[in-house]
Amino acid sequence: MRIALFTPYLPYPPDTGGKIRSYYLLRALTERFEVDLFTIHSCPDPPLQAIEALEKHCRQVILLRVERSARLRHRLWQALNPIPRTVHHFHTRNSLQLARQHLQAGEYAAVLADEICMTPYAELAAGVPTLIMRQKIDSGHYLQVAQARRPGLDRMLDLLEAKQLQRYEQAKMSLFQAYLACSEDDAARISLDAPDLPGLVVANGADLSQFIPSEQPRSGEPILLYVGTMSYYPNLDAVKYYFQDIHPDVSHRHPGVRVQIVGHNPTAEIRSLARLPGVQVTGTVPDVRPYYQEATALIVPLRLGGGTRLKIIEAMAMGVPVVSTTVGAEGLDITPGENILIADDPGTFSHSISRLLADADLRARIAKGGRQLARHYDWMELTKPWVDLVEQIAREW
Repeated sequence: MRIALFTPYLPYPPDTGGKIRSYYLLRALTERFEVDLFTIHSCPDPPLQAIEALEKHCRQVILLRVERSARLRHRLWQALNPIPRTVHHFHTRNSLQLARQHLQAGEYAAVLADEICMTPYAELAAGVPTLIMRQKIDSGHYLQVAQARRPGLDRMLDLLEAKQLQRYEQAKMSLFQAYLACSEDDAARISLDAPDLPGLVVANGADLSQFIPSEQPRSGEPILLYVGTMSYYPNLDAVKYYFQDIHPDVSHRHPGVRVQIVGHNPTAEIRSLARLPGVQVTGTVPDVRPYYQEATALIVPLRLGGGTRLKIIEAMAMGVPVVSTTVGAEGLDITPGENILIADDPGTFSHSISRLLADADLRARIAKGGRQLARHYDWMELTKPWVDLVEQIAREW
């Protein structure tokens, strides 16, 4: 059977949380279906090698060009548009027309939307079942971000976007025949909008054939690692929270401790942290695994978010103990004290880090428990029920 999958970005290379999840869900689908991948892009064109890498698995990759202005005037205009700017940003009249032409000629058994912002493309599929992959609850995300911001224009725009997205989600979810969620909490939120819609939860995972513990013992000064796209507001908030409220005590207790911040597009504020003693801000890296191999612990001081954290499973798979907030570890079947340390205030977070840095036996125990937990989050196994659901709906429609 042939299916169409619409994604808001090219899911290759799999080097951010969203792209990693999209990539492995796509790979699972290509094991059973012929997949035409429709993906949004703007200038410059995506690298040819990235497209070729996806074409090894997909029947074809169709690029839908969408150009949008980031100027304040355009953002204000979008705020007055009845369609949420998160949705409006990813389609134009031309991109919809091109997608419609392909869908009419494609003889698809099903059409899949990766994220709520791809709904306008799924709506073009006449007489074909449509399914949606929700990586997060977008309305909840914007509400959290707005509440965390200082009063001002950005906060006002995010509050408005949260309200518009909530209305949009309520109106559109019933158009789909099934959904995929990232956590039980997200699934419960979706059920409020579409109580009779079949759904499935597939948590984030890791490629356990690639993320394996290093055989080389860690040496030198202790390293605390933070991984994430550093233009994404929840990550910005987490890093600022760590350095303002937690790091002063950690560095006082452990003067030689180093901190590595690894991830795409660090803002100027994040880059400025590299001026602090022992702090490194890497920006984009071709492979995050060497940083896990060097790390003494992964820190996840997230206060905003949803879904599940890829970085926690990756770190656990590589034998790196994790200190996280409850929010940071949402959606994972954790046992605090056995496979992770949970800390929800600055003093507890700092104390948990200090315990790990000072106690090699504790590090080994948490790392061992984390590796055991990670075995339940292998992408190869996690994605099978989703592929089964897509096939079932495509055949029964």
